[in-house]
Amino acid sequence: MRLVIKATRARIHFFCLLLAFSCLTPLFEQGFDIQAFSDSTKYGWSNYESRFEYRDKLKSRQDLLQIYELEAIPLRANIVKSAIIPGWGQFAGKASTKGTLILSAELVLIGTSLYFWDRAMSNYRLYEQATQVEDIQYYYKEAQSPHQYSQIMLGFAAIVWVYNVFDAIQTTQMYNSNLWKEIVERQKSNTIQVSPNGIEVRF
Repeated sequence: MRLVIKATRARIHFFCLLLAFSCLTPLFEQGFDIQAFSDSTKYGWSNYESRFEYRDKLKSRQDLLQIYELEAIPLRANIVKSAIIPGWGQFAGKASTKGTLILSAELVLIGTSLYFWDRAMSNYRLYEQATQVEDIQYYYKEAQSPHQYSQIMLGFAAIVWVYNVFDAIQTTQMYNSNLWKEIVERQKSNTIQVSPNGIEVRF
């Protein structure tokens, strides 16, 4: 009985090997065409010189991209800066004049709003302390106008803040776009290149 089982297993193994060999035979018959594999024209290269030139350009652009990533301003980080302190994103994007104007406008508007708010609260406290009808009416009216002015100035400050965040996005994108052009021009003009991988001398 054991001999029959062993013979059956041997036949199964033999047929499996025979089937695998029959499937792989066409691949061996085709062979490996080393000339077709090394043909550079199928990649758009006319010869080996153009292939090496393409490789050098690719490596150069990779180095430039690494430098760009190191020097570029992250958009999200600059938006957060402008949201915290108006004008900060513009200063980071080298737009100092615009950052100064935005920060100054925001400080003036908030300061003016606080000034009118303080006047409104002072008159409102006098209104609460007043006992005469005439004084009650007078201080109530005196408290209303500064309160309205305070709200108006605060609304303008909010508009400037929103514009500041929107402008920070544009300033960052413009800075990064100009930075890429600057890095490319810097590479063309300098014979000594400082890349993330070290120092290279070009002749």
